[in-house]
Amino acid sequence: MTNRRQFMTGLPVAAAAGVTAGFYTTPGSSKERADEARKAALAKVREANASLHPNEMPALCNPVNSGGVIDSAVNDSFPNVMMVNQDGLGMSFYEGFIENKVVMLHFMSLKDEAHFPITRNLSKVVAELGDKVGRDVFVYSISRDPLHDTPALMQAYAQELGAPKGWHFLTGTPQHCADLAFRMYRMSHSTLPGKRKVDVVFYGNGSAGLWGSFPWDVQPDDAANRVTWVMPQKTPEPGEKLRRAGPRVFSMNDRQNHNREV
Repeated sequence: MTNRRQFMTGLPVAAAAGVTAGFYTTPGSSKERADEARKAALAKVREANASLHPNEMPALCNPVNSGGVIDSAVNDSFPNVMMVNQDGLGMSFYEGFIENKVVMLHFMSLKDEAHFPITRNLSKVVAELGDKVGRDVFVYSISRDPLHDTPALMQAYAQELGAPKGWHFLTGTPQHCADLAFRMYRMSHSTLPGKRKVDVVFYGNGSAGLWGSFPWDVQPDDAANRVTWVMPQKTPEPGEKLRRAGPRVFSMNDRQNHNREV
């Protein structure tokens, strides 16, 4: 057996030769190492897609650092993220897509659409809204899988659905897409792509900070009617019948007190 003195004497030589004793350390903090690993992974993606058009690549480079922070005092509590639509147009999400607008938005991934067609079902609601889309209300389909869902692929799906002007298919960095999903769901598992059986579509008024949601498989006419609840309305004239908003009145005599196929 090697004695202790011989063993201790050999350590500097082993270190100089690059030999380890079962463990190693890496310079920098864990966050710095994670950042370096992320940069290396993104560099590989860029290198693999070097010959592609920018819209055919994932949205990897983004000057806005959201940091996952949601400030309830500003921007209607939306994180400050930059998103890119199916035409490659990038805008700050709140200022470009939410502020002073009535909107309907949901989260999706192109891979998920085969077994969970939330976006295809939403196209029926868009059809019900008709020419209001792009004028009175704007629609956003936000990717859960931005490394796959490039602007070009999103554009192809938008064309397949016949999406009108005013329906934006949005993608961004993985962190920014996750930040937006967390803003709406407040559940981390809902920020990820993957098989699911239930989900919701959000609608709201960015001027009033008023938000609601409905099930993804809601009847299209019912969903379209709900979105009109948060649209600006003219002040009723004296004696004019008030237009009711909100959930339908429950009646024991009406068996249709739901809004989905059964």
